[in-house]
Order: sequence, then C-alpha cells, then structure tokens
Amino acid sequence: MVGSLSRLHQAILRPAKVKQRTLLTRRQFLGTVAAGAIGLSTAGIGYGLEARQAPPPFGPEHGVVAGAATLPAPATAPLLVVGNARAVPSFAGYLAEILRAEGLFAFQEAEVTRLTLTALQQYPLVLLSAGPLTADEAALLRRYVVEGGMLLALRPDPRLDEVFGVRHLGAVEARGSLQVVPGAPVVAGIETGRLQYHSPSDRLELAGAQELARSQTGAPLITLHHVGSGRAALWAFDLAHSIALQRQGNPEEADTERDDIPGVRAVDMFVDWIDVERIHVPQADEQQRLLANMLLELSSANVPLPRLWYFPGGTPSVLVTTGDAHGSTANYVEEVLARVEQRGGTMSVYYTPPPASTLGRMTRKARWWAADVPVMGVLLERDQPLPTPGHLAAWRERGHEFGMHPYVEEGLAYGYNAYWNEFLKFGYGPVPPTVRTHRILWHGWVENARVQAQYGLRMNLDHYHIGSTVRTADGAWRSGYLGGTGLPMRFVDQDGTLLNVFQQATHLVDEHMMNVFDTGYDQGLDGSMAASLSRHQIAESVGRYPSALGVQCHIDPFLLGGEKAANVGQWFEETLDFATDLGVATLSAERWLAFVEARMAARVEQVQWQAATGRWQAILDLPPQPAGPLELMLPQQHNGAELSSIRLNGETHPWHRRRLAGREYVSFYVPHGRTSIEAGYSLSAL
Repeated sequence: MVGSLSRLHQAILRPAKVKQRTLLTRRQFLGTVAAGAIGLSTAGIGYGLEARQAPPPFGPEHGVVAGAATLPAPATAPLLVVGNARAVPSFAGYLAEILRAEGLFAFQEAEVTRLTLTALQQYPLVLLSAGPLTADEAALLRRYVVEGGMLLALRPDPRLDEVFGVRHLGAVEARGSLQVVPGAPVVAGIETGRLQYHSPSDRLELAGAQELARSQTGAPLITLHHVGSGRAALWAFDLAHSIALQRQGNPEEADTERDDIPGVRAVDMFVDWIDVERIHVPQADEQQRLLANMLLELSSANVPLPRLWYFPGGTPSVLVTTGDAHGSTANYVEEVLARVEQRGGTMSVYYTPPPASTLGRMTRKARWWAADVPVMGVLLERDQPLPTPGHLAAWRERGHEFGMHPYVEEGLAYGYNAYWNEFLKFGYGPVPPTVRTHRILWHGWVENARVQAQYGLRMNLDHYHIGSTVRTADGAWRSGYLGGTGLPMRFVDQDGTLLNVFQQATHLVDEHMMNVFDTGYDQGLDGSMAASLSRHQIAESVGRYPSALGVQCHIDPFLLGGEKAANVGQWFEETLDFATDLGVATLSAERWLAFVEARMAARVEQVQWQAATGRWQAILDLPPQPAGPLELMLPQQHNGAELSSIRLNGETHPWHRRRLAGREYVSFYVPHGRTSIEAGYSLSAL
C-alpha cells in the first residue's frame, strides 16, 4: 500500500473492525480465565520474555558478498572474468552477477594484478571489467589477443586502442542512450529502439573496428575488431555500473521526495531517470542479453558456451505472486490462496497483525492454544478471525509463504526489529526469506536491503510500479519495467559491494491500476481493464522479454467486499488464467527465490571441446530444484556445425529448440546432482 493510512485502511487495522469484540461473551470470558489459569505459575516469566525486544540475529555485515581475488588454477571453465580494483567504483563483482542472471555460469574470476600469460592462455575467452591498466598489463592482454585469444572489455584503458580498433578522443558523455546498428548477427533479436545507459562513456572514433551500437550523438559505443589471430570487443561505458544505476535508480536522489505520493520510496529515485516512453522495454535486460550474445559470438571459434534458462521447468516466464495483508482475517487469506491453488500456483502473503500490547498478545495466543484443547475448546467459540500458527503451518505445507510486512514510519531499523519480534512472538516463525515493506517506504540507495539482510531476508519486493513517475507529460499511464528489468539480481551498493539480497521488482500492482484504498493515486481502472494491461505485459514477457513479473494482489479488498473486491478479484483471476493458458508458472516469492539461488549455485567443470570431432563434454553439478528442473542450453550451431545429439551420463537424452535474443539453442533438462554431459556437433546435420 502507498500513501498515508486512509480512513478505510485504518478501519482494516482497527481490531473492532475485524470482528474482534471488545466485550467477551460469558463463555469466552470463562475460556480466557481457564487458559490464563493454566499458565499462571509462569505468567510473570512469560510476560517478561514477551516484553523483551531481541536484537537482529545477524550483524550489519552479514549480507555482504565476498569477491574473488585469486587466479584459480587450473582453469575449469572457458571464460575468465577479470576484475580491476583500481576502478572507482569497481563493479567487477556485479559484472559476474550479470553473467549469472543471464545463465552464463561457466566462468571463473580473478584480479587483473594476478594475470600471467600462462594463466590467460588457459581461457579462450576473457571479460575485462572497467578500470585503468599498467603498461605491462596492457601489453599482456594485447599479446593474448594477437595470439588467438578473445577479449571483451568494458570502458577499456586507451592503452588498448590498437587492439580494439578505436581511438579515444578524450571527451566523456555523462549518460545517454544507445541503439544497435542493424545488420550484424550479434545484435539480431535485440531491441532496435533506444536503450538508456547511466554511466559515463568515452568518446571514440573507429580505427578499423566494426560498429555494433552507437550513442544518440552518433558516437561508437559497442565495437568488434579482428586483430592478429584473435578478436576484441568493447563497450565504451561500464555496463555493470550502468545496469546497477538502471535497476536501482539515481543514488543522488536517495531519501528525496520526488513524486506526488507522500513518503520516500524507491520509485522516487526514478523520477527524470527512467525514460517513461521506453518503460515498456526492459532496457537493462536487453543490454545484458546483448552482452551475452557478444560473448557467445566471441566463443564461436573455440568452445561452445553453456547457458541456463531463466525459469524452472522450461516455463517461458514467471508470475511472482504476492499479496500484502493488514490485519486481514484467516478466511480471506484462505479465499485468495484458494484462487491461486485452483490454477496450480503458490503465493506469498506479507502480513501485519493488528496492534496488540504485550498482555493482549499473550491473551490472543492463550486463546489460540486453548481452542485446540479438547476440554477447553468447547468453552471457546472457534471463530478466531486472525491467522493462527496452525493456519500458517497448513498454508506453508501447501507451498505458500506467510511473511512479515514491517511498518517503518518510526525508522527503518526500529520498524524491522519491532515487526520481526512481533512476528516471532505471535508464533508465526520461522520468518520466511522474502519481504515487502509497508507502504514500500525506502531508505538510502540500498539501506533497506542492508537492514533486511540482518534478519536473514534474501529477496526484496519494494521496487514497485506506481504513481506519477510512470506517467508521461501528457498524462498517459505507462506499464512496464520501472527499473528496466524483469529479472532478479542482488543489490549492489555505490562502492560496488554486492549484497546477498535479491531485488525482485513488483510490476503488476492492484492499487496502481484500481481504486483499492481511496488514495487517489491509481489509474481508476475497473477489473476488466486492469486485466487487459496485465495480459499485455505477460504476453510480451512470453513472446519477447522473458521476465519474472512481480504481482501485488492485496488481501484487504476481499475483507472489505463490494466493488473493490469485485474489481480486484476479476483482475486477479483473469491475470492468473491468462498466465496459466500460456504456460507461465505462478510461484510464491519464496519458491521463486529457492529456484534463483539454486540456479546461481550451479557449477560446471571439466569443460572440453574437441573441434576435430565436434564433441563437447562437461560435468554439471546442480542443487535440488523445488520449483522445477533447470534447463541447460547449448548453441544450436557452432563454427559451422550443428548440434545433433545429447547424452547424459552416457544415455541419449531428449532436447528441444529454444530461441533467445535472436540466437538459437538446443535446450534440455538436467537433474540435480553431478551429471556428465556430452553434446555432439555434426557438419552433416546442416
């Protein structure tokens, strides 16, 4: 929910409005007295424990992801990602994160200061992050390429101009947009309209290189060059830094109110930052896919690069289905979950219980306990409206998530600690790993993620499509990708520090499209029109932009009833039905996170390529996949040969074709555990 608490929303939170009677019946009174009498001897101790606020379970540095600094030996993957700590800031760790998001997991990492020619020559492909080089480092990389290596660099040092076939002109453009140059196979399938970038780019002129993309001023931004026996490609800006700025917003506007909705949110950092006319395109994702295409193109003369599909079980996209609930009763939570289950899905509910004092919370828990005692249950009316630990256990058993929904109006750290304690003291633990903050209030550039990591939370859904930020100057609303993305990636701080909390955007928002809380910030659509918008974005994700689309369907309107419940219910059901018809999976954020983390944990080793026989081999190690199996992809064609056979652990294995960003792949499911894979490429198959 956005905006200040409306009278309607306050009514939801007020216990008297959710059928909690202030006056007890005689039987309720007797039941409460009986329940209290059983625990009387420990009541004082219990009250003291209930009143105590426990600190966060983890420290402030818990969520920081350590980088790789040493050069691995021997090489076990065909791609080496080279970091450069001299860059200010250095986003080399985030560059590796981009590769993982794109399913390019067959790589190792090292710092540029550790490079030797012998080590480099173990890798047919090198990806160099932005940063200055010494003369010796530049000479080393030049020799690597001339002798047959493949190099792709982000905003490379001018010392390498000859290698890349360009000349630096000394000027820098602060930010702008790029457009691919049609004709080259590597850009086929990539969005041809303008794509924003947000980090500084060097002004270059061509000196033999092929131009793949240019800026709005006509300057080369992405190039490819043949030199000696190798090839070298560049981006004139630091793509990793730009992607972070595209996804997470303008850090200079952090903690600044920019839109028309009271309260600072992540969306405020996108005012005058996102090109609203291009918001229908996941601009960050398209640039990541172009990077992937370039790496695959460079590897085409050497070993085929394996790639993992984005989603479980081969589904073309995913709905990450969630709903915030503010004091909602158990029967309405059940009603919404049932609608999801009818379509084979699971859902996350982020719940705020009605306010209660320590004594009130103890009394409520005593009644929950007493209602399940055979003798005492007959004394208590079994109409407790609020979710109990028993409800949560049943919902979780069915695959749903029930997490906390913290209020942070009194401070981010205070709010998370207070609601985490409250959640556990109600017996709702353990706290699940995903979260959405109440009113999606946001602090700093990534401060929400830092605080959430202290509570073991690993996926955040606070980046939310809402408000005047996504409206054009002439008043037209735009749907799409606020942060230019439909893919989850971990947050990164301004200094390049990677945080172990995934940013999962919420794209399809009920209160943005329809009047749910009388805030006045919605589009004013009815359920049918809102469903039409959602269907269009889902269809685009299936046909063109593979995405994990975050869905927000509040539980509250179903409790309120009337026109609000009818509109939200129609939109939600039609959205789910359309996704189901297209084979799109409906997953809770928790199940989606489990898949994302397992996919990122995939490891490959012993990658071998025998060009003479067209034989590709590797050992793949995959963790269990609770949401569905992982799908491995190999290029359908490689260096003039076509993939004709797949064998897993020595047995012939079925496969199918998949097209992504203009490139054709052979795709097949791989079980968890260690699997030996062999692929055969044949010239005669063409």
